[in-house]
Amino acid sequence: MSTEAAETAAVSPTAIDESHLIRSVIRLAWPVVVQQVSFSMVQLVDTALVGHLGEDALAGVRLAGQIFWFSQAGMIAIAVGSTAIIARNVGAGKAHLGSKTLHNALILALLWGSFVGLLMWFIGGWSLGVLGAEAGAQHEGTVYLKAASVGMPFFALIYAGNASQQGAGDTRTPMITGILVNIANIIIAYTLINGRGPAPRLNVLGSGAGFSGGAMIGCVMVLTVLSLRRRGVHWSPLKAASFDGADAARVLNVGVPAGVEQAQFNVAFMLYTRIIAGLGTTALAAHGVTLAIQSLTFNVGFALSVATSALVGQSLGAGRPDLAERSAYVSMRYALVFLVSMGVLMMIFGRQVVGLFVGGDKASDWVDIGA
Repeated sequence: MSTEAAETAAVSPTAIDESHLIRSVIRLAWPVVVQQVSFSMVQLVDTALVGHLGEDALAGVRLAGQIFWFSQAGMIAIAVGSTAIIARNVGAGKAHLGSKTLHNALILALLWGSFVGLLMWFIGGWSLGVLGAEAGAQHEGTVYLKAASVGMPFFALIYAGNASQQGAGDTRTPMITGILVNIANIIIAYTLINGRGPAPRLNVLGSGAGFSGGAMIGCVMVLTVLSLRRRGVHWSPLKAASFDGADAARVLNVGVPAGVEQAQFNVAFMLYTRIIAGLGTTALAAHGVTLAIQSLTFNVGFALSVATSALVGQSLGAGRPDLAERSAYVSMRYALVFLVSMGVLMMIFGRQVVGLFVGGDKASDWVDIGA
């Protein structure tokens, strides 16, 4: 049997159970929920670890998080495009074309991550000033951004590699990666922020270093997994520099609208943050914490969208538009129910949730404002 024929046999759309469609959605979605919570927890862990350093540190790191979110618009564009195209190729039994898209997506991610990393290093501090940060918070946020900017190319590669695996129907491997990245971030950041053992006490700088260290470790894991795969999509280090402009353009054509949508949401949040900054550093710190917590509630909706993209893409690739439509409607119903439920819970238990992520002398003030 030829390699192409073997790939075709291996990647038939078995992820779809027509008689129990919701099971297929949940089976693909729950690992993405865990993965996204893990990535969101990177920011929340940073918030919790620097909370005791004072409101300038907390406000600076949370404002830096706004810049970080904006940079994700490009990553989302690449992820959405690669997920959709790979899913369709896998559904059609053409995993070799999915592997080709994977290579191009990784190159696009490396370029984007390097670009935003440079921007964060050179104009990140200025951006914090535009958002209304006072001098102390601006200084702390700049320190964090410069340290975190080193990890952006690696984080972008994680994003693209995980999205490609999800498009092929594997959402559990990215979940494991997300958990391990967060564990690495916690260990490195905690050690460097507080100067545990032989490590120096770096305060906010340690938080940014924790993000970059976790991203580097996660990138190595993702590329290793992709290079060892023999079924589904596969990444070959020997072909790492090969680039197909037409295929990359196809990824961007599908994904850029989603990236622009994300960018405009982020701009709205940044403008709102600019208004809050006028109320002082205490209000700004509380606002940043609540935004980070709010992002957790988006994770289930995002996870369902990833599962839907995989199911719809594979169904279309297999010539089943009816199954693609059914998958989309099932996901929409469950997303509505869950997100409304999360909104109600946040209204009822807001104080308790905010209290989990703040500490120090002004913790009660942050909880009062954030809740």
